[in-house]
Amino acid sequence: MSNTVKDVEDKLLYERYRVLGELGRGGFGVTFLAEDTKCNNSQCVIKRLNSEYAEVETAKRLFHREARILESLENSHQIPKFLDFFQIDNSYYLVEEFIDGIPLNKMLGGRWARKDVINFLRQILSILNFIHQQRIIHRDIKPSNIIQKTTDRKFVLIDFGAVKKLEDNQHASLTQQGMQTKIVTQGYSPPEQMEGNVWFCSDIYSLGVTAIQLLTGMHPTTLRRDQNDNVILPDVDTWLASILKKMVYYQPEERYQYVSEVISDLTREETSPLIQQNQRSTQVPRMNSQMNTVDGNSNSFLKNRKPIPLALSAVAIIVGLTSTIELINPFIRPLYHLNKGNELLDKGQPDAALKEFDQLVKIQPYSVQGWQGRGDALLSLGRDLKALQFYNHAISLQPKDIKVLSKIYINKGKIEYNQGNYKEALSTYERVIDLNPNNPEGWSGKGLALIGLGKSEEASEAFATLKSKNPEEPRIWQEIGFAVEISKGQSEAKRYFEEALESYNDLISSQPNNVIALTDRGSVFLKLRRPQEALDSFNQALAVDKNFYEALLGKGNTLDILGKPQEALAAFDEAIKVRSDDYQVWVNRGWLLLQKIKNPKEALISFNRAIQARETFHPAWLGKGLSLLDIEDNGTKNERLQEALTAFNKAKELNDKDPYVWANRARALKELGKTQEARESEQKARELGLPPGAIDGMQ
Repeated sequence: MSNTVKDVEDKLLYERYRVLGELGRGGFGVTFLAEDTKCNNSQCVIKRLNSEYAEVETAKRLFHREARILESLENSHQIPKFLDFFQIDNSYYLVEEFIDGIPLNKMLGGRWARKDVINFLRQILSILNFIHQQRIIHRDIKPSNIIQKTTDRKFVLIDFGAVKKLEDNQHASLTQQGMQTKIVTQGYSPPEQMEGNVWFCSDIYSLGVTAIQLLTGMHPTTLRRDQNDNVILPDVDTWLASILKKMVYYQPEERYQYVSEVISDLTREETSPLIQQNQRSTQVPRMNSQMNTVDGNSNSFLKNRKPIPLALSAVAIIVGLTSTIELINPFIRPLYHLNKGNELLDKGQPDAALKEFDQLVKIQPYSVQGWQGRGDALLSLGRDLKALQFYNHAISLQPKDIKVLSKIYINKGKIEYNQGNYKEALSTYERVIDLNPNNPEGWSGKGLALIGLGKSEEASEAFATLKSKNPEEPRIWQEIGFAVEISKGQSEAKRYFEEALESYNDLISSQPNNVIALTDRGSVFLKLRRPQEALDSFNQALAVDKNFYEALLGKGNTLDILGKPQEALAAFDEAIKVRSDDYQVWVNRGWLLLQKIKNPKEALISFNRAIQARETFHPAWLGKGLSLLDIEDNGTKNERLQEALTAFNKAKELNDKDPYVWANRARALKELGKTQEARESEQKARELGLPPGAIDGMQ
């Protein structure tokens, strides 16, 4: 049977419907635009079963189901009205209202304003609330199944051919099992739907990823998640991000269970005092202090930052009204410390986060999340051994949540790897794989541990397994490259960065406006020592979003490498406008001003701002000391030298393994006339590997 316009255009279907053109095709049939000659030639939509390409009985059942469902939902103004259903020979036809408007998939390509996304969410949630009350699950929410009407610009949900109707004795609970007809759209369908199971929260997932696509411009298949299963949402305020993250958790039991819960949280926008703008979970590039150069990459394999969980509104309201934790109900207080600690970690303030987790453990000594949070904060501060102690204690509490236990083991393995304990790291990552054979960080960590043990063939097998499980995730290879570079050197890491670059190129060819992929590719180009291509990639990202912080920071680092200091400074200044409280941009700006532009006074201001943002970052103290040494002001020379020595001593306290700290400390001591202490500091620098003659060159 043919399914073309020519096949039906010369006929009146069912002696009343004249086909005007084809609207689309799917697995079960073809859709035509038609007019009803017995109803003032009003336009309508006709779906015809495609019996050549679909399982006929399944398709017939879905057609009949869609007809029944639309007929039962005809009271809604944002669902197409059912008009007719008929059979001609062996062909089945469904007639429904024509919606004059623009399909949502034709409105993609840019980033929608926050208020427009919220309006979209509220409208579709209202529709879902209505159909869920009728015990109907849509199962196929995606941009092509949503139309914005031309007349009143309201959104309409279409295509009810995939719906699941629950019987009166059925419950859309998380205990429901049993295989159903699989209706799957890559990226938009939740994991349980791919296994043939759906619940009310399955529709919530599909709507959530659609809203994220509108808000960020990123296709659902490119979304990145942290170890806590939180989607990383750049430039999305905390309040809205919290709602979207909870809508799209992989595990259905962690999502909103009912549409009414999402609607309730959306209505709290105007009353919640904890709404904050421009929070981002993505990590920023780091600077290699030992070489006194900038590095445009973020080492997310060696750092772990947790996103802000959805805070309880009760906590938010109490904090907003009292401004003091002491007045919080004892039951809520531990939740307050947990949420606050995670929020501070996400904002790059591990010192403050550690205090919150300490308070949590003080109140609840057996809190797994409290001990885990303490470990996460210490890991971010570089206090690996203490972090390892806390992770081991968290494990001894025997957490029942496999996801939580996996995250603890992953970070434990990172520390063991960083310490060179590759055998222990291998054992830890194998525990992760035992808990979840599909955990990508388990396989990448295992491969890195095997490299450390000199078992390159087994490492290659682990990475091959990783690639088979995550064939389209270039960031994994980038992170492996970071780790291998630190342990084995740049030449060993090169092939992993090349693998990452190839994957990023494939991803960007299909998603040219993916700002995160463009930025990460720029970082990979820098690692491969191809700065001009890195600059081009950062500029492409900024063409999509001129305020994307990581791209601005990477651009500044790259321009510095290319010998364009003034342009680099302009890029850093633009980054500061976007995120003025981040220590990294101030540190990189400080080194640029000190070493390339030769403006130590302005550099000192930058390093002080970096220290204000993160007091425990030792390169900022090192830069401050050097700036004070280089400022030419004889009137305050002795005072400046003493202040420089204080800065170097602080840097030494934070990292006593950096030879450049000891060497520059020796310089300050020498100028202060403390010759013996200067010699001892010089000797320590040489013991740590400072090249011969380097100290004299610093003079």
